[in-house]
This record gives sequence, C-alpha cells and structure tokens, in this order.
Amino acid sequence: MRGPSKQPGGINGVDDEGDRAGAAIAGNHECGKTGAPVIRLGSRAGVLAALGALLVVVAPAVPAAAGPAVAQGDVPVTATNLVTKVANTSPAIAVDPTEKRFMAVAHRVDGPDFGCGLAVSGDGGHGWIPAYPVPKLPKGADKCYAPEVAFDAGGNLYYLFVGLAGEGNSPMGAFLVMSANKGANFSAPRRVLGPERYMVRMAIDATMGRHGRIHMVWLEARAHPPLGGLPAPPNPIMAAHSDDGGVTFSDPVQVSDPGRRLAVAPALALGPDHAVHVSYYDLGDDVRDYQGLEGPTWEGRWSLVLATSTDAGAHFTRTTVVDADIVPTERVMLIFTMPPASLVADLAGNVYAAWTDDRNGDWDVLVRHSADGGATWGPAKRVNDDPKGDGLHQFLPRLAVAPDGRLDAVFYDRRGNVENRGNDVFYTYSTDRAASFAPNMKLTAIDSDSLVGYQYGVASAQGLHEWGSRLGLVALPNKAVAAWTDARNSGRTLLAQDIFSAEVDLGPEPAQGRSWISIASVALALGGLALAGAARVRRRRGDAA
Repeated sequence: MRGPSKQPGGINGVDDEGDRAGAAIAGNHECGKTGAPVIRLGSRAGVLAALGALLVVVAPAVPAAAGPAVAQGDVPVTATNLVTKVANTSPAIAVDPTEKRFMAVAHRVDGPDFGCGLAVSGDGGHGWIPAYPVPKLPKGADKCYAPEVAFDAGGNLYYLFVGLAGEGNSPMGAFLVMSANKGANFSAPRRVLGPERYMVRMAIDATMGRHGRIHMVWLEARAHPPLGGLPAPPNPIMAAHSDDGGVTFSDPVQVSDPGRRLAVAPALALGPDHAVHVSYYDLGDDVRDYQGLEGPTWEGRWSLVLATSTDAGAHFTRTTVVDADIVPTERVMLIFTMPPASLVADLAGNVYAAWTDDRNGDWDVLVRHSADGGATWGPAKRVNDDPKGDGLHQFLPRLAVAPDGRLDAVFYDRRGNVENRGNDVFYTYSTDRAASFAPNMKLTAIDSDSLVGYQYGVASAQGLHEWGSRLGLVALPNKAVAAWTDARNSGRTLLAQDIFSAEVDLGPEPAQGRSWISIASVALALGGLALAGAARVRRRRGDAA
C-alpha cells in the first residue's frame, strides 16, 4: 500500500490469552495490537469501567419521540481514547443466518497507524463489544488492514484482511480466519492471496455446497506502485472462489475488460442461480487519479461498469455499462482505498448500483436499477430528497436488499449545515425497485465535522480528510441496521473517529409508509456494554501531520 506519507500501521503480533466470553455478545478490537488497554466483559469491574468510559466520551442519545413519527438516537460500536486519536472508519455489517440477532461489524483503523477491528452484537445491533480475530499477525505482516466480514449458511464467521509490511505499508498478502463459535476464538490466519493485491472484497454464496462458496475479487498490481497511486496498467480486477471454507481457492480469472485499462474500486454482489456481479469504475483517461498525481478534480467523466458471471464465478463473460457520465466530486485521495460504488442484487434478479455524482452541480447520491440481472439498466435516480442544486453534499451511499425485495439506502448528508461541513447520516428505502424513495430520515443525533480525520502527504490528497470507503448496512424483514464513521467525540484539534450504529424499525407495512426509527438504548438488556479502550498504537510515519 505504498503511498501515504501518513504511514498507517499499529499491528504488532501478540498472543491474546484473555477471557473472550463476552465476544459472543458483541465487539471492537484493533487486531494484533500490543499494549491495548482493552476492557473485557468477563468481570463486573470491566463492565463498570466500560460504562464509566461510555459516560465520559459518548454524547447522550436524543430521547425517542412519542408516537410513530421519527425517534432519533444512535449507539457506539467503538469508543476511542481522545488522547490517542484512533480513527475507526469503513464499517461493514454481516448477519448470522442461523441467528438473526447476532451481527458482526468489521472496520478499518486509519490512524494513528493502519489497523483493523471487529465488533459483534448478540442483540440485533443494540450494543457491541470487541472480538479478537487476529490476536497474532501472520509471519511477515506488520499490520492488519481493510477487513471484510461474512457468515456462511452454518453461522461460521469469516474475517478477511490484508497484511501490510514495512515502512511503505506494502500489501504482502490477504489472509482469512474463521470462527465457529460467534467470535469467541478464530482459526490461525491462512494466506489466500499474494502480495500487491488491493481492494479485496468477499461474499459467500451460502446455497452452494457444505460450506458455501466464498467469492473474492481484488485489484492486482503488476508492478511496484508509485507514491499514492497505481503503476501503469495493466492492473486487472481478478476473482477466485473457494468451496472448502477457504482452505483452497480456484485459479484466478480476470473480471475487468482488457480494453478498460484504468479499472479500479471493485464491488461484489451475488444474485440468484449463483450469479456473481462485480462493478468497477473505468476512469477513462484520468491518469491523474489513477497514479496519484498532483492537480485539481478530474474535468472529464468516469464510467461505472458491471461484469457478470453466470457460472458461479468460473468465467466473467458479460460486461455492461451502468453509467457512462459520472462527474467526479473531488480528487481520489488514495487510489487503493477509493470508495467503490454500492452494488446489491435480490433473489428476483434485480441488481442495483449507487454512487456519488456531481452532475447536478453539487454532490448527489444516484442509483440505477436493472431488472434482468445487469444486462440493461434504467435511468439514474436521485436518492437524496433535498432541493436539487442547493450546494449541500450527499455522498458515499450504501445499499442493502431485504428478503422481501425492499431496497434500503444510507449515505452521508450535509443538508443540515449551511457551511456544507457537518456530516449526518440519512436513511431511506424503496418498495418499487428504486422508482421512488421514502422521505429521507436522519439517523445521527449529532453531526460530525468533515474536517476531522487523517490527512495524507501525497499529491492527490492535498486538503482532503479520511472518512473511509463505505458505510455499513443490512436489510432485514421490517428493519435495517446501519453503521458509519462518526467524529462527535473529536474536534478540530483532534483526529479521533468512532463507528456508530442505529436500528431502523419499519413496522409491519413499510410499503404503506408506516415507518419510524427505533434507536437502541446504550443501556443493554444483556446486562452491560463492554467497549474497547483506545489502543496505544505505535506510530510509523515518515512525515506525520
């Protein structure tokens, strides 16, 4: 991951012999870290300490409003020590199919060194505690980064991460661990990809075989990357799969069209009949962002492209253009952490893709729908319902599809701040295949200053602050659970970011508009919330800000 002069890190292998009993309820941990003052749920003192820390660093939630209107609030997934300025970003949520109230959130740590974490919940996302997927890093890895999380049909929890090595944070391989007991402990890391693999994504087709088929996609650099960017192409997007729980993987196949030379930011979604969909951006002639060069926002257009496999990932033979007129909103800070489009598919063959676009004069969230498995696409629809062209930004959408076909969406939104600086998180849903969306509803009780966050001393990232590459969202019958990066515990002089979450209760008939937000209380019915204390992370940067 060569490039950022703000050198992330903070993963030093250390055996963890502590009590893991609480991990079956919920969690957050920066994997493999030494010296982390972790509060555990194994004792009454630990619970009291966790609750005391919560009172210090977490702003109180707004009380729920009476009646079925909007009741707002949110709960922390992580809580940082403001002195150490730990930045938690890019959450992804997965739900155990054997026990729907058990969920896991994987997230990045972007500072003061790179790292990765995991949190689990046993009560449907009302409260979270740390889990410890990588107590000891694999040989040759100095840090853990960019984790993915998924469950198979039997409830086994898989955690995929990239190992970083050296002062340049070079990806030295991707590794997979598995837990068969709700995150109480994990298998030893198994290397599944070699060096210089970026943007690694994972999804599990639980309908195939005993373990389900694990699909992975990634961008494969064919040479040493320049500072902040990728080497000259070809650097294709590749895919492989495993039918034995990640013990072995198929030979990789190329996903990206060879004619689309600047292909980046893959996203992965699984459809019916074992269809595998992979979207990616074609940057066209935008070498400026691809190689991390100095300059303003790209003046041209990008394309969003979909590649589909109809034989369970063995071949990718069909490529369609989702949208060819994407107007970039700002510079790509680091090309190897570029936010992908959000891609989802339902059991009826509908495919949806959402992204951030500046075509209306400010940043909007746009979505397109395909009713035929990605072969053809309908018009772009605006998801945010603020006045068009008001100069206030909406960005970084995340989609999810419920079992009944309801399409959920969350995104960052600055409509509540005339300075276009405060990040809130809004939610909406569609019951007519993205033809229309319900009124947008705010999930955050407090907005976050968008000028909080780590900065990188590379040409492409000047003036930009790290807010991660995604939000988390799962869509369940009549409810959704969202997670996001939040800076309410920080300030202009601090860099701390946390992961927060909220539950959206849609009631029995969401199609008729009977919707309201029900946010979980910080006081857990399970008897206490244990939050990880801030980890003292060894900072490795040549030119830390």
